[in-house]
Amino acid sequence: MKFPIVGPSYQMDDRKFDHQRSINLYPLISEVSDSKDVVALKLCPGTSIYRTVGGGPIRGSITTSRGRSVIVSGREVYEITLTGETLLGTIGTATNRVSIADNGNEVMIVDGAEGYIFRQSDNTFGIVTDENFPAASIVLELDGYFVVNKLNSAAFYISALYDGTSWDALDFAVVSSIGGNIIGMIIHKEDLWLWSNSKAIVYTNTGNAGFPFEKIEGSSIPTGCEALFTIVEIDNAIVWLGIDKQGRGVVWRTQGYNAVRVSTQAIEKRIAQSVLRGESFAWVYHQQGHAFYMLQVKGLDTTLVLDVAVNQWHERSFKNASLNKREQHRGSTHFVFDNKNLVGDRENGNIYDLSLDYADDFGQVLVYERITAHIDAEKQNIKHNKFELDCMVGFGGNISLRYSDDGGFTWSAWLTISLGDVGHYKTRAEWRRLGMANDRVYHLRGHGVAKFQINEAFINGA
Repeated sequence: MKFPIVGPSYQMDDRKFDHQRSINLYPLISEVSDSKDVVALKLCPGTSIYRTVGGGPIRGSITTSRGRSVIVSGREVYEITLTGETLLGTIGTATNRVSIADNGNEVMIVDGAEGYIFRQSDNTFGIVTDENFPAASIVLELDGYFVVNKLNSAAFYISALYDGTSWDALDFAVVSSIGGNIIGMIIHKEDLWLWSNSKAIVYTNTGNAGFPFEKIEGSSIPTGCEALFTIVEIDNAIVWLGIDKQGRGVVWRTQGYNAVRVSTQAIEKRIAQSVLRGESFAWVYHQQGHAFYMLQVKGLDTTLVLDVAVNQWHERSFKNASLNKREQHRGSTHFVFDNKNLVGDRENGNIYDLSLDYADDFGQVLVYERITAHIDAEKQNIKHNKFELDCMVGFGGNISLRYSDDGGFTWSAWLTISLGDVGHYKTRAEWRRLGMANDRVYHLRGHGVAKFQINEAFINGA
């Protein structure tokens, strides 16, 4: 009997309803009609240390339109090159995230207190000294203007055209209809999207001589933002952790000027476990046809990941060997450089290469887990004489299985088998004499094989 091994993380309050979970495994859908199956589970990418830059944490990064990569590590600002890194300067704060944008020549960094400019044409770095520059937590670039929010207000300011050092005291707009302070902003489809904690409003560049940005009528969205650094652009839309009059802890995606819920009940249950949701952040990367929204909710032990290619959630984790515990993924920020997906560490100065070619996290085991959906034949007892996986074998490594007959409250002992020595490609991954049950879930766990994939699962096959 074949049963569906592939699925999302979807653990509900009643384990006997649904207790399935995918950690460091994501669904892979075939794009042709004659693959062995329609969908499989693929191991998430591991990491290797690409560079260690400063003491960290890595607070922000950008690859500019000129192809130069700038990161902030602690107080220090560096440029990453193919041969090393160059210290460009320092900023006044050492922790919390920064926001970075570039206008083709200048790279601007804001840290909630000051603004800083790195000029690519002459490699100079310095603080913005214009007295009209407001303290800001976000900087964007649109049509040659740097755009920043003014902290604790409903106002946003713009720089002089292509000059982040020059700020006119009258070049600002107060978004009085936003219903509070501006706490988040993003550029999407050449428009400026702004959030308070109760709604979003969109502005566009009309070229008005007095102030070029004006509100787009009918653009108001009655869904606010709970954490400003969760707002990202992905798959031609915006995704963010939202809040509105009906509640909070929901992930939303834009559809025109509407907000569509993309989190599930199970993911919202996980988000609700955090009391520090306002400190959450997200980053996005693309790999082999998938776009991943990596949501780091403060206080959880896994990273919540939306794979927009299949519109399903899974989780990612890091095994901290020194503390012997599961933690969130190490990534805090993403940028592309040297034809690689690079991510900065949330605690130290490491920059990682995020690649499917790695089966570990810079030497630490990358543990994958899958708890299956219930196997329930209308409460009829099923003999589980054999459980077999169709998966990658012949590349070394082991895999372990245990099972629960009460919905996931209690479990059998772990049963470990080999996935075959290197070159033994006909190895069968199977467990035998697993008893009888009228309702069962299986829990698989393993590590150590790059690009590992689970294609199908069978009970009592030939």
